[in-house]
Amino acid sequence: MKTKSFLLLLIIIISSLFACNNNFIINIFNKKPRVLAHRGSGSIMHIIGKDTILENTLAAAKYGFANFDGIEIDIQMSKSGTIWLYHNSDIYNTSSHKCILNSTDEEILFLNKALPKWKQLCTLEDVFVYHSLLNKDKYISLDVKGYFNTTCLEGRNISNEYQQNIADEIIRLAKNYKLENSIMIETDYKEVLDHITDNYDTLKCYFLAYRDFNKKLQEAIDCNYDGLSFSIKDTSLNKANIKKLHNKGLTIQIWTIHNNNEKLRALDLGADFIQSDVVF
Repeated sequence: MKTKSFLLLLIIIISSLFACNNNFIINIFNKKPRVLAHRGSGSIMHIIGKDTILENTLAAAKYGFANFDGIEIDIQMSKSGTIWLYHNSDIYNTSSHKCILNSTDEEILFLNKALPKWKQLCTLEDVFVYHSLLNKDKYISLDVKGYFNTTCLEGRNISNEYQQNIADEIIRLAKNYKLENSIMIETDYKEVLDHITDNYDTLKCYFLAYRDFNKKLQEAIDCNYDGLSFSIKDTSLNKANIKKLHNKGLTIQIWTIHNNNEKLRALDLGADFIQSDVVF
């Protein structure tokens, strides 16, 4: 009799959990990672019909939103204080060594005019405007670039002032387009993450790391970040360490998936977000 009563009580409790949370089964028993298109489009370049889609462009972001759970894009800030999508140092290897961070918006737009449409740079706000037109929940992971050629920046690493300024602009845009719950910021430049954490902790901050998982996890915990963004290449990335991270209440982005074997490994690890060059 006691056994039957216990089983009945257990059924009632489980039923209540299901009723309170429609995603209970998905979250507990069938958790799936969110897959983000690396550099916006999932690869350096796509040829779709007659269209060429290049990484870190508006066309790339549109492709990523259509085929993935969201996008990962690389961002830099111009002298005018505008955030642009771009990964490298020199703007398409211009002979004058023009870079985003030492160029005004007018100079960047002038360079854009000489480029084919598929290759033209776009701003982060361009992506946010497009995202605001979507009737879907799509994530955006912002990789804040900070290490450049000496032709762009004498000391190579961005200053604390630059880090604070780009953090403020991310916050402003997130608020303006009501994207606080869709945006994640990833970088190994702590002043960016600290400034956001101190001033607008609704945005999710991920400490980017290449190795030494446990050391970086402790740093993320100490700094009150939301998680790690970690390379799939490093051997310290394993299921036990990711479980440890989850037990601390943090989440993880894993990068970058280039082939099916890496895809299967990332899925087995139990990642929360996977930056990928291939569509899952």
